[in-house]
Amino acid sequence: MIAIRLKILFLIACFVEAIFLLVAQVLGSTVLLIPCLICFLVLVVWSALKRMSVPVLMFFLPFATLLKMRPGTISFYTVALFAAYVIYTVMGSRNLKVYHIIPALCLIALTLAVRTFYGYSLENSYLLFCATLLLLPFLAQELDGEYDFYWLTCFFALGIIVAAVTARQLTAFPTISRYIEVFDLFGARRYSGYYGDPNFYSAQITAAIGGVLVLLLNRMRAGQTVILVLLMAMLLYAGFMSVSKSFLLVTVVLLLLWGVSILFQKERLSAKLMVLLTFGFGVLFLLSSTLFTDMIDTVIGRFSGNDSLSDLTTGRTELWMSYLKAFIEDPALLLFGNGYVHVLVNERASHNTIIQTVFQFGLVGGLVLLAWVACYVRMLLDDTRIRWDTLAQLCILCIGAFGPWMALDLLFFDDFFLVPVYVCVAIRFVTRRAMETEEIETA
Repeated sequence: MIAIRLKILFLIACFVEAIFLLVAQVLGSTVLLIPCLICFLVLVVWSALKRMSVPVLMFFLPFATLLKMRPGTISFYTVALFAAYVIYTVMGSRNLKVYHIIPALCLIALTLAVRTFYGYSLENSYLLFCATLLLLPFLAQELDGEYDFYWLTCFFALGIIVAAVTARQLTAFPTISRYIEVFDLFGARRYSGYYGDPNFYSAQITAAIGGVLVLLLNRMRAGQTVILVLLMAMLLYAGFMSVSKSFLLVTVVLLLLWGVSILFQKERLSAKLMVLLTFGFGVLFLLSSTLFTDMIDTVIGRFSGNDSLSDLTTGRTELWMSYLKAFIEDPALLLFGNGYVHVLVNERASHNTIIQTVFQFGLVGGLVLLAWVACYVRMLLDDTRIRWDTLAQLCILCIGAFGPWMALDLLFFDDFFLVPVYVCVAIRFVTRRAMETEEIETA
């Protein structure tokens, strides 16, 4: 009961702090905004001390660009994230393996050498990146503490929903509209929450949808199932507001995989059909409602008239080719990258996280980063053994979380480090739930 009360307490605190933040930004009052941002820092520090920082950070991830004194300044989300790193490093560094330090130091040395060669200065974003490489894996000690994957998904999904709905309603206020980008397309409006780009915004939504679908594949309690279905409906609404082609493609793939997974579960055929029909009719009802019809028509309209791969990818293939050409023309760039600097080819982003990684670190640095990710994931999974019977659920998780990354540059965003935490918590949940089910069936 104590753990449940703690989770609910932090969820209430997140809602109160979000409302406080929105009121302060709408009023444009520095007198309100300063204590609001201080309260946010206190909330994250308190959550870290109680081993609840990841749910709180995931709740406020959609608000990260709003947690500022003014546009263009550092986000207090970044400061709070660093504070959580430091707390966990001090609290638990003796109890965790630190083999991630080796690839982290190698990558830092490589980027420093490249920066020195090109004459780049050290920015705050680079220093935070270095600190993240060294300290982030210590977050692993929080897992299996006060929350599970169901609660983490609730925090993440509710944060997305609150940000999406409020951003749409508050665009009329000039003080907060500075953080809200609205795009007109084919006579419709594309919303992006507080993220400034509809595709980045929808990438968080597909990650949350993947988590909800995985939870629905497992035997959750009736009350939890109802909550998950409601979250699913609201996430779909928030996603369609972006009028994003990538969101529609990824969501359709997730729903198809989910349907196939239901059919292969060890349940009676009648029960499977009942679940599929109920869910299918529910989705059709939502999509046919007036809230969705206009947005769906606009999204589908974006696919019409696409005569080439370039049209389908909204010009991304040309961008990818320009980066590949830059690699061919500059072998040093291909091998060692730019050293994690905000530079672009032809003033255009690559719109692909893998290409961006090679562009920033080169093939050498990319392999070192991959080694660091392997160490990081190994610490998060904590000897969790992947089971073949959970492969479909893992595909749903990874496609929802990382599928949009193939069309986005996320290396400089906090999502690059936090979304893998969300996925690893999900993998731990899925694996243990499968083991529990097997034990029940063999008992």
